[in-house]
Amino acid sequence: MKRFLNLRCALSLATPCGAGYALYASWSWPFRTALFPRVIALPILFLALIEWALSVWSIEGEREGHAVDFQFTDTVEPALARKRTIAITMWTLGFLGLIVLVGFPLAVPIFVFLYLRIAGREPWTLAIVLTAISWLFMEGLFNRFLHLPFPEGWIFGPWS
Repeated sequence: MKRFLNLRCALSLATPCGAGYALYASWSWPFRTALFPRVIALPILFLALIEWALSVWSIEGEREGHAVDFQFTDTVEPALARKRTIAITMWTLGFLGLIVLVGFPLAVPIFVFLYLRIAGREPWTLAIVLTAISWLFMEGLFNRFLHLPFPEGWIFGPWS
């Protein structure tokens, strides 16, 4: 007899509950306000319900080994892997700090430029072109097209 209440089933049932709540909570909101939660929650709801149905009605035999056979690479030295992990973690924390300090629309192009020049060692022209593209994308999509107001950073917030 198959167990119906396993971890996969519980997780695939909890996900549509969260998506359903997002849809329910945004039901009385104005259309533009509710657009983002609905666009995200609706596909999550349907996909999670499909996953739940598959977890309940699929016939699955006993698995051998772990659910995910994860193995670190053998070709990279552990010290180098640790150094790379710390570096990307610091870049991520720096990006989050930059968002807090100057706000999201300015943090993205600044981060793109700094990452390309320092970590990527890309030429100046490529770094500047990709930075301009990232700024145009942020400005064009979020500010001009979607009219999404981002909170200002700590540096520019008090003076506006």
